[in-house]
Amino acid sequence: MATFYICPTPIGNLEDISERLVNTLSKVDVVYAEDTRVAKKLLSHLNLKKEVKSYFKGNEIKKVSEISNLLSENKSVALISDAGTPLISDPGNMLIQQLIEDNHEIVSIPGPSSVLVALTLSGFEIDRFTFLGFIPKSGKERTNFYNLISEASHPLVCFTSPNRLMNDLKEFVSKDLQNEIVVCRELTKKFESVYRGTAQELLKDIPENKYRGEVTLVIDKSDKLNTLDIDIEIFAKKLIEFQVPKREIAKIISSLNKEKVNKIYDSIKNL
Repeated sequence: MATFYICPTPIGNLEDISERLVNTLSKVDVVYAEDTRVAKKLLSHLNLKKEVKSYFKGNEIKKVSEISNLLSENKSVALISDAGTPLISDPGNMLIQQLIEDNHEIVSIPGPSSVLVALTLSGFEIDRFTFLGFIPKSGKERTNFYNLISEASHPLVCFTSPNRLMNDLKEFVSKDLQNEIVVCRELTKKFESVYRGTAQELLKDIPENKYRGEVTLVIDKSDKLNTLDIDIEIFAKKLIEFQVPKREIAKIISSLNKEKVNKIYDSIKNL
């Protein structure tokens, strides 16, 4: 029976190619790739000659029926991305949904993923985590992204580009986000670099040299409690009745609603 294979490729180090991946690519009839030039280099390294066709964000809808038809003709197909596991921040979800609907056989080959490598390097508690894809460049989505970070109850993983990394970190600082962050560059490659600290610390530690490839960030959970919708004046008056000092009241309220202590103190000092 013809099979569609989801094939992870090395994220940098070619020694991470598994025997199963090589065997799979050797037996398929067609390979679909995010970048055909990158795919051909990989296949050449493996001494494999295969028909390679493009499959990327701009043509993915048109390719769905084409791939389904190949499988119906009893031809096995492999999908690879430039690096790592296909479908993770790469096109392919729509294709898989259609192939399931068409009752085609689908096999996913385990393999390299920068998400998992970065998580295991982080040192954070990773029994739970959320993958957020690429950090949005602008607009409401970017605002929502930073709101998620401020309220995170478990680690978050995301990607950014080398050209945007420093600006992304500067926005962490401008929003007073104190989450610990692990920045992973050139994972599995010769010059793999891992930097740890708050955004403010990382801006001092990370050199702004030129390099290629995605950057993977692991952001630890927030130490702050989720914002509570409270009436500051009523809450403060209740604590004053129990003779709690106003400066301490301001600190308590700040820990609950994330307003700055001095701002809260100014609003309650005359109560």
